[in-house]
Amino acid sequence: MKKQIAISFFLFLVHFVQAQIGGKNAYDFLQFPTSSRMEALGGGVQSIKFNNDADVSLAVSNPCFIDSSFHKQLSISNAFYTDKSNIGNITFAYYHPKIKSALAYTMQYASYGKFEGRDAAGNPTGTFRAADFNFQVGIGRSIRRFYYGVNLKFIISHIESYTSLGFATDVAIGYHHPKSNWTFATIIRNAGVEMKPYDVTSGRQRLPIQLDISFSKRFKKIPITLSVTAHNLQVWNLRFPEEEQQNTIFGTTQKRNKRIEVIDNIFRHLAFGAEVQAGKPVRLRLGYNHLRRQELGIGKKKGFAGISAGFGINIKQFAFDYAYAQYHKAGSDHQLTFRVKLDEFGKKAK
Repeated sequence: MKKQIAISFFLFLVHFVQAQIGGKNAYDFLQFPTSSRMEALGGGVQSIKFNNDADVSLAVSNPCFIDSSFHKQLSISNAFYTDKSNIGNITFAYYHPKIKSALAYTMQYASYGKFEGRDAAGNPTGTFRAADFNFQVGIGRSIRRFYYGVNLKFIISHIESYTSLGFATDVAIGYHHPKSNWTFATIIRNAGVEMKPYDVTSGRQRLPIQLDISFSKRFKKIPITLSVTAHNLQVWNLRFPEEEQQNTIFGTTQKRNKRIEVIDNIFRHLAFGAEVQAGKPVRLRLGYNHLRRQELGIGKKKGFAGISAGFGINIKQFAFDYAYAQYHKAGSDHQLTFRVKLDEFGKKAK
């Protein structure tokens, strides 16, 4: 019965998912990768669920795998973007025996630095700051090999003297097969409403609703985990209108190849990741995000746009993750995540 209710609620939310991509919504900071591990694996991996691999930093985006193994795990993550912008989160999970469930409490933030204010005539009005905050609680439950979970979000955005308040939810359903070590998860992210707009006259803005499906497979004989995430499935065409226009080359107008456009658009929905166990404490990671490469690369010389890499080190109760991703030649992302299992202090490490 619980499984049927969870699936029905999930399908109900699908009807409200509209065609939206970045730049058209409020609270776009909610779409950024929530951990270094997620960033290093292409920015979209949310289906990692394996024995002795409870990573509470991934639960910020996907709550369905939250269980007692996350008890008293603390995660601190921060991404250093261009021009002193910082986006990160602090997450703590606690198992509550009375409800037989673990809850993950998160404070997510985005700081965009200091700006110089100007009036309509261009005269300076002083400096101001802009920042976003998301206060979130997540819970996950399971029925045999099936998992389901929900994140509830209260969002505060402040720009100069303008403030916006919003409420959103993530709904996730997952499946994990322990013998074959493959995991599946489907997630509706940021379904909600802007309760208080920045300006009453401009009306409420949409939230960055997103539908993702993710697969992960860990091989037994080789120390590697492969992941594929299909993201932004709420809209088919991820190309900007400017890309749909005809190109002019050497004074002649040429139409794009429709078959290449379709293939390119399919891959814009996909992010790929590979994680290699290099010894017991070290993990090496590599990812590719085709949407980032096409949107943020410059012409035919795209450089490393869309490519990400990183590593993780697990020593006793501590874990440290680092990720590097080049969004554009003008700037890259360096993301750090530190995790600690507070309940294992004083115990012998496994």
